[in-house]
Amino acid sequence: MHKLGVITTLLGLILSVVGLVVGFWKMLNGGGHAEIWLGLVPLGFVGLLLGVTLTQLSRK
Repeated sequence: MHKLGVITTLLGLILSVVGLVVGFWKMLNGGGHAEIWLGLVPLGFVGLLLGVTLTQLSRK
């Protein structure tokens, strides 16, 4: 369960960073579909929360 938590935390972090960077880049340059990229940020936070929770629960 610890390994799954670490993987989920990393995927959540990657989703958040990619969503922020690409979303704001597309928004500032006038490209379409910036909302879709920015919509990945909440999913990344959910992944981060789930991953940290799984990692902490596996230590007990």
